Amino acid sequence: MDHYPYTKAQLLLLISFIVNIVLMANALNFNPTITEYFVSDLPQNTSPLNVHCRSKDDLKVHQLKVDEKFDFSFHQNFWGNTRFHCNFEWGPKHNDFDVFYKQKSPYIHCIWLVKDSGIFFAQTNNPYPSPIDFRFVYPWL
Repeated sequence: MDHYPYTKAQLLLLISFIVNIVLMANALNFNPTITEYFVSDLPQNTSPLNVHCRSKDDLKVHQLKVDEKFDFSFHQNFWGNTRFHCNFEWGPKHNDFDVFYKQKSPYIHCIWLVKDSGIFFAQTNNPYPSPIDFRFVYPWL
C-alpha cells in the first residue's frame, strides 16, 4: 500500500488556502480596473463616429458626435485572456481591431482618439493624457 504524505482533509485545506490567496490578490488590486476611452476628434459638421465594441458581451453601438466620448471599464479575467474587439465607422471609412487582448501593463487608462487622419492611442495612468502621449496606430480603410 502506497503512503501519501497528506490526508484528504489536509489537501482540501491546502487547496482552500491557495484559492483564498488568489482571491485576496485580486482584492488587493493586483487586478486593477482598466478603462477604455473612445474620443471623437473628427472635423465639425461631419457624420458621427460609430463605435461598436464586444467581448463575450455586446456593448452595443455608440454614436459619437464631435468631441463626445464613450468609455467602459473592466477587470481582466482570472486566465489573463480578456479580449475586447471594436469596430469603428465614420461615413464610408472604417476599421476594426482588438482594443484589448492579453495585455500586461502598469497602465489603467487606454485612450483611443479618432481623427480624420486615423486612429491614435495613448496608454497612461492619467485619464487626461497630453497630446504627446498619443501615437498613430491605425489608418482608415
